[in-house]
Amino acid sequence: MALWNWHTLINSPAAFFNTIITLAKRICTGISSAEMGKTPAQTGDKPENIPTAGFLGKIAAAEQKTPLVPMPDPDDPRYDADRAAYEADKKAYEAALQARGAAVAGIIAAGLRTQPYDMLQELLDQPKDAMPFFKPAVGPAVVVRHAHVIKCLERTDLFTVDPYVLEMVKANDDNARNPELSPPFMLGTDKDEWYLPDDVLLRRVVSRQDEKILTALARQEAEYWTQRAKEEGRGEIDIVPTLARFVPLRIVSDYLGVHYYSAGEPSCLPGLRGGDTFPLDDELRQVFTFQQIQEGIVPTGDTLFNWVKDAFRNIFNNFNPADPLFAQFRRQGLQATEYLTAYTHELLKFYKGQLQRGEIVPDTMLTRLLRLQLNLANGQDTALEQELQAALGSLLPSGELGRRLSDSQIRANVFGTVVGGVVNPEEASARVIDAILSLKDGKYPVSNGSTYQRALEMAQVPAGDPRETESLGILRKYALEGLRLEPQGEVLIRRCIKDNTELDGIPIRKGTMVFISHAAAMRDPEAVPDPLAFDITRDERPVAYHKDRTRGNEAPQSALYLQHGFGRHKCLGRYASEITLQETLRAMLRLGNLERLGHLQMDDRNLYAVSLRVGFS
Repeated sequence: MALWNWHTLINSPAAFFNTIITLAKRICTGISSAEMGKTPAQTGDKPENIPTAGFLGKIAAAEQKTPLVPMPDPDDPRYDADRAAYEADKKAYEAALQARGAAVAGIIAAGLRTQPYDMLQELLDQPKDAMPFFKPAVGPAVVVRHAHVIKCLERTDLFTVDPYVLEMVKANDDNARNPELSPPFMLGTDKDEWYLPDDVLLRRVVSRQDEKILTALARQEAEYWTQRAKEEGRGEIDIVPTLARFVPLRIVSDYLGVHYYSAGEPSCLPGLRGGDTFPLDDELRQVFTFQQIQEGIVPTGDTLFNWVKDAFRNIFNNFNPADPLFAQFRRQGLQATEYLTAYTHELLKFYKGQLQRGEIVPDTMLTRLLRLQLNLANGQDTALEQELQAALGSLLPSGELGRRLSDSQIRANVFGTVVGGVVNPEEASARVIDAILSLKDGKYPVSNGSTYQRALEMAQVPAGDPRETESLGILRKYALEGLRLEPQGEVLIRRCIKDNTELDGIPIRKGTMVFISHAAAMRDPEAVPDPLAFDITRDERPVAYHKDRTRGNEAPQSALYLQHGFGRHKCLGRYASEITLQETLRAMLRLGNLERLGHLQMDDRNLYAVSLRVGFS
């Protein structure tokens, strides 16, 4: 009997179907000879203990239908006079691996695509001593227990993010054209020499000190859409294409510095309006190859959203060349990358010129990086070099700081931050509202007074009221607790990079792909008491970062709420994201009593939020 039950969610990560199928061949190459050719009984599973139902039953059936064969030893004397026999046995071994890997991958993919929470719950319900985590003989591991998830996310020396890097570096300059090729955006690397300097720089320009700025931007945008809904007089709003989408877009535009404009609205670029095109810059073309576009565009809000979505999908959700839409998504992703690169370059040139002339510019991530660049060039920021030395424990190589603050690296880092700044917050905002509606409808047991009515009351506290700070803190907890119960996405991908890595004494081979379920970890009853209850008084379990020298000004991270990750790759935009969720929830509750008019709808691949209609009175 399950310790507790997952509720069924509409969102199912079809993206991981593509991922698993594509990675199956890579995973197979790392199988050790000691384990090949063994039946389940030989690997320690007695036939009577093989499950016959559920996800594990399907895995067992798939493994029985795809028996493995021993890996041939090229030094075996029987092959001395018959190398053709060795080659034949080698091919049979590889074919068996491929068949087993594809079969197991297909079952995992189907589980994640159609019934992710049933699958994760089944794994979490297994006796810990019998199955600490899911580790088939061939295929990716699936980690669901809280302690294991924390270790996999925190130990970047064991589990790396490099599966994401291949498409992420498409936003970088060409290596052949620009020998000073910048490292990939820090989300795609765990190499200290690449990651740490950018971690220091970017957390200097995207800071927890900006909470008031972010709150004002998010509140203004959220209240614009709720006021518009009231004026329309229909008593309903679809949150996805309104608040959920445009609050994070507003952060991208006015805080990160990649602006969007209404069609025909004058832009900051001289002579250009929203929707206008411009020629690709000659200097940029010398270091960056454009294959998909012939000119740049000043984006409208919808255009910028589509660029971000297409680039995000290509980097994180488009792994399987056999998918009928793989080529289309790859082309759209590259096109979006090129449009974002061309436009960001124009913004960079414009604001850099203004700064050089001593003119006033908006205070954004982009202009803050440009200020650092100019101060370094003028010898005016020795404090930055000292900060980096203190954080890294050593001096950067000569010229490295200038390279990290080059136009190319600034452009690539702004690109990486922008691409991660819209699609996930959009779905997360929708899921928070969905969870609050579920709380209102009695779906979750309520603990410690965490009622819908209390959230409604906290949202009514006006700006400037002595209770405002307290009320916002409470609304933040409602948002995080709602997202714990209804998270966007279920797993993160890492690759094991060290042989004999262990979780509870069970080894994981180097090269194994590991699916890390932060969603399951937030409901692990060993770590989260009464995990299905809605309780805003939960201890967030704040802990310092594993690599804390570069995070001296950061707030501690929560070991409970893992929606923004944990460890080194804790989301750079965590403060902006939490404020986005808080202000979206506040604005919606200030509409009055909310009523569900429909379920959260996802796109036809169950990847992106499409609609959540909410009534109000």
